[in-house]
Amino acid sequence: MNIAEITEQQITERARAALQVVAPTAGDSTQHAELSLHKIAFFHSKGNTRIVIELDKESDAYGSVNIRECEAYSRTLKEALDDLEKTSGINLNYSLEVSSAGAERELTSVNDVRRFQALPMNVTYALEGGKVFNEVLKPESFEGETIVFRIADCRFNRKKYPPRKLKAIQPVSVLWSNIKKIRLHLDV
Repeated sequence: MNIAEITEQQITERARAALQVVAPTAGDSTQHAELSLHKIAFFHSKGNTRIVIELDKESDAYGSVNIRECEAYSRTLKEALDDLEKTSGINLNYSLEVSSAGAERELTSVNDVRRFQALPMNVTYALEGGKVFNEVLKPESFEGETIVFRIADCRFNRKKYPPRKLKAIQPVSVLWSNIKKIRLHLDV
């Protein structure tokens, strides 16, 4: 491992640990323990590391994390990273971006798909024969690692298909390993 990989590992450990810290702000009973780390990414440039963190809140139906929660978590993590700099002697020279995973978050597991099954999803998947499709679908049922999707009844698809055809399109069964990318679809 090089120094960047070691540092990324140490930062990730502190990012996870900061989720367990209970640090309410004035007039707010926010607890980081409700939050989870959806995604962490590192972008290195000359002498600087940009740390981008997306948070999730499983207790919220949409996983929404509000700005106060992001700010409180960011303060806690910054303190932990400042401490890492002091104890390791490594100048991290970092910028930190903390946000909610967002309305069009990428889903990373069958459990994520189950959790948000009431919402339309933009799904890129391959079927036998290797043909790749990108459609706005809605999960209908789950059979182990196979998800049965139906075309979502949303504005995007209503522009693409007439109402009768939209209802007539047969569901498609997709094995999780054949999904190339899946994210929530924001239908505006």
